[in-house]
Amino acid sequence: MAARLSDAWLDELRSRLNIVDVVSEYVPLKQKGRRYWGLCPFHNEKSASFSVDADAQMFYCFGCHKGGTAIHFVMELERMEFIDAVKLLAERARLELPRDQGGGSGASRTLKERVYEANQLAARFYHDAIWQSGGAHALAYLHKRGLDDADVRRFGLGATGASWDALTEHLIAKGFSEEELIQAGLTVSKNGRRYDMFRERVIFPIISAQNRVLGFGGRAMGDGTPKYLNTADTPVFNKRQGLYAMNMVRNERGLKRLVLVEGYMDVVSLRARGVEGVVATLGTALTSEQARLIKRYVPEVWVAYDGDGAGRQAILRALDIIAELGGIKARVLNFPNGQDPDDFVRERGLEGFHSLKPMDPIDYRMQRAADGLDLSTQEGRTEYAIVCCNLLKAVDSPVELDGYLDRLRVETGFEKDVLMRQVGAAVRQIPQSAAPRGAPRRVVAKLNEVDKAQHELLALLAGRMIEPSTVSERDFDDPLSRKLAGLLLSGIPPAAALDALPEEERAAAAQALSLEVMPDERNALDAAEECLKVIRRARMEDELERLTQEVALPGIAPERKMELLTKITELTKAKGMA
Repeated sequence: MAARLSDAWLDELRSRLNIVDVVSEYVPLKQKGRRYWGLCPFHNEKSASFSVDADAQMFYCFGCHKGGTAIHFVMELERMEFIDAVKLLAERARLELPRDQGGGSGASRTLKERVYEANQLAARFYHDAIWQSGGAHALAYLHKRGLDDADVRRFGLGATGASWDALTEHLIAKGFSEEELIQAGLTVSKNGRRYDMFRERVIFPIISAQNRVLGFGGRAMGDGTPKYLNTADTPVFNKRQGLYAMNMVRNERGLKRLVLVEGYMDVVSLRARGVEGVVATLGTALTSEQARLIKRYVPEVWVAYDGDGAGRQAILRALDIIAELGGIKARVLNFPNGQDPDDFVRERGLEGFHSLKPMDPIDYRMQRAADGLDLSTQEGRTEYAIVCCNLLKAVDSPVELDGYLDRLRVETGFEKDVLMRQVGAAVRQIPQSAAPRGAPRRVVAKLNEVDKAQHELLALLAGRMIEPSTVSERDFDDPLSRKLAGLLLSGIPPAAALDALPEEERAAAAQALSLEVMPDERNALDAAEECLKVIRRARMEDELERLTQEVALPGIAPERKMELLTKITELTKAKGMA
């Protein structure tokens, strides 16, 4: 979204804002040294770990690791999209938005606004219709599903009758053109005929966190197909990017987790019985865009899909998406007897929902690994053990790993040391290309030392304590650090550099720029040289290990072996002098 506003205009906005003033409207701050400190508004804490750097115009929490600029602070706290946070801050700074603010040409902006207006009127039309004779069937269906009239009003649920074009005629009478309604996904034109997209369906309006109607989901009455029909992609709606009921989440302060379900009725049914923080995907499997949206709001998500076979496979795919994103914890709610959340909560109520114990992803994956296997046979237990040991290679905590191995020992009859060796074999099977770049085999302590050195160099650059000529992008192995260094070396201020990065990289970049440097009598140039020595020495160690592994290969040619030994000797001497 930042790319749709010119760099010059964003620079002007930043120059008119003081992040300390912006944050102080939400968080009491006290100055200590060159930074301001307060209790983090994004997580509960008793001692201040939330810092604001007035020089760099950025914030960073050393507890929950959120960080960014004034724009990102407002986005996080007010749960706004980038452009909406920019609008709020521009109004505060009394800076007029450019004519092409966040939406391309004037024509495309006008079309978006017209689509929003049409959707809003359509939502009202559908909702009014459910109380009329043509909506009686839909209302009876919702009552049968355990909802009352208050629930129908709360969720803005609606209905469409059998008419082919009642909504289209209604909106054309309101001044909309047929083309606008087609662009909004409300009207379909085919073979010279026009007709409403939704007919004889219960309507679920899809509303954004900013309370704008984006589109609709429709559940067929009777034998209509498909059972669920969603608005196609429009200028304001993309089913991969949003979640149903996000408008409610924004008002639920203090949420620790979201409950992710598959269907609109699951959301409505759970929420009607008192479960907070329930959202649903929009007719698709979970996407990376939706996972990032969830991460902006909460630190944890409970995947609560149907308990049947298809739901189980969808859960595994969702866990993969969340794990790939990182920075957010996932758990699974496993509904018994193949039930879906709606069926379960109608039968067991809120108390039954709270009785469910969220499962760790590894627990759930191990449970699924047993599907289709006969654990009463040696063959079945062996296959189960191999699959589970492959899963356990991802467990970092020795204590947790020990607990899983105890469980696996009981389930399979294999001794723990045998299972541990199988876990080790699974780890060795990971391709080398899957290891993090820049440190293929270096131990954690050294990796952290190198990361710290690179972060300190970035902090020195951001604080303009060293000349850009002191370092280059080539001194940074980590891709994000290299990208950030490139931005800073080109003269871009830290806040602008953070705005230029994608959301998934911002927290790590803010952490790097927030490192406290120069705590002792060293000067900045000496500190930079020490960092460069750490980085160069680590590179030598990596190269030495690579050469040592190659020289030990069986069948290596004598000429190549001599060449490698010479390089090893030279590198060893250079490392000793570094």
